[in-house]
Amino acid sequence: MTESPLSRRRIIQIGGGLVVVSGVGGTTAASSDHEPTDQPTDTGFRTRSAHLSPDAPTIDIYVDGERVREDISYGTVTDYRDLEPGTYSVQVVPTGEDPSEAVLEETDEIDDADSTLAVVGEVAAENQPLEALFLDDDNSPVDPGTARVRVLHASPDAPAVDVVAGENGDTLFENVAFGESGYVEVPEGEYPLAIYPAGDRETSVFEVDVSLAGGTVYSAFAIGYLEPEEAPADEPFEILLTEDSLPDDENVESDEAKLNEDEPEKEPEEELKEDEPEKDETEKKAT
Repeated sequence: MTESPLSRRRIIQIGGGLVVVSGVGGTTAASSDHEPTDQPTDTGFRTRSAHLSPDAPTIDIYVDGERVREDISYGTVTDYRDLEPGTYSVQVVPTGEDPSEAVLEETDEIDDADSTLAVVGEVAAENQPLEALFLDDDNSPVDPGTARVRVLHASPDAPAVDVVAGENGDTLFENVAFGESGYVEVPEGEYPLAIYPAGDRETSVFEVDVSLAGGTVYSAFAIGYLEPEEAPADEPFEILLTEDSLPDDENVESDEAKLNEDEPEKEPEEELKEDEPEKDETEKKAT
């Protein structure tokens, strides 16, 4: 598999608007030159894994036959790990099983961007088949006061949806089908967020209050089942939010320095007047 997910799938339509927040913990992902490493590389490319299949067990990730992640549970998005450019064979294996028991095996070329390997769909395949999506992550710098938000539809029994935000119902993403993803840049702030069946504004399927910070990149993964009582696993619909990239440290330090410069200087403490007489020895002893 050498194509990016946005070239393989229809890019969703994006309207003006607002959105998202928060962060999810995780461990690290992927490999570099067939061996896991936490050492930085000169490339600046990174990769991570996301277990978004609600009825799948915990999984191990193998890259070119080497296990690089283990015991990843549903709803986990791992931290990024540095990766050298190249073509990699990736296997998704139930935890503790041999790679020959892989439930998914894909090959992808990583050469110019951060990426996320997202395991989506279902083992039971009642609504959507199990598959691996290789997503290109846009973690390039964002202007202060603006946030970049990526949405991925990974809910197996949910229809195509519209994502709407704000009191006026601004459309952020339109007609997003299962497996589709895309980015939008929005002003920082706090807003109500609602998800509707595509083209239907009568009843939302999910609502949540969200907040976003300027200069930050987020991913919002729509996961779980709208009707878990009728699904292969009792995992309700939710939005899993990750902070993918924070504001540049140098910019933050620069802003803090500017704030310090703008603060008024403290008045020096009043010194003892030169003409104030000192206490004589008698007074000193008395006190």
